[in-house]
Amino acid sequence: MTSKDKDKGGSPQGQVISDALDEKGKLYRKTGEVRATRADVATPVETVLASGHRETKNVAAPGDYIVTGQFGERYVVKPDVFASRYEPKPGTSDVYLARGYVRAAPNPLGRAIHHVAPWGEIQFGQADCMIADIYDPAEGKRAGKPYLIARAEFDRTYKPVRPAWYKK
Repeated sequence: MTSKDKDKGGSPQGQVISDALDEKGKLYRKTGEVRATRADVATPVETVLASGHRETKNVAAPGDYIVTGQFGERYVVKPDVFASRYEPKPGTSDVYLARGYVRAAPNPLGRAIHHVAPWGEIQFGQADCMIADIYDPAEGKRAGKPYLIARAEFDRTYKPVRPAWYKK
């Protein structure tokens, strides 16, 4: 199964999203740090952006990480994904530094969008939101599990990169 095949299940616009990531997507790295704790019990988490816009809701299962971003937005990350995307900040117990890459592109629809996120909940993005997908340099491809990020949060937390190994 290709990343395009996986993308099609996420929204009625799955092919458009996939094409945007493949044709117009650029490589980015998340910057800054986050706070994270592990859920002991099933815990509802709603992602509310700095603008007050509700982006999505999710339930952290026991063992999942509940991450609080630089601007107060909260989201759930599975343990295997968390381990590949964050590393502990030296000298702290609950602060982590982002690592890894995403491939991202502007919302190709030019209007508000809804999309079934990889965790199964509907995300709502505004016309200017970004669509992102984890990029694996070892495989040379994206995961095929796109998700939405509000533009303001994206611009404040992601920076474009162009490593020598990246071929696009």
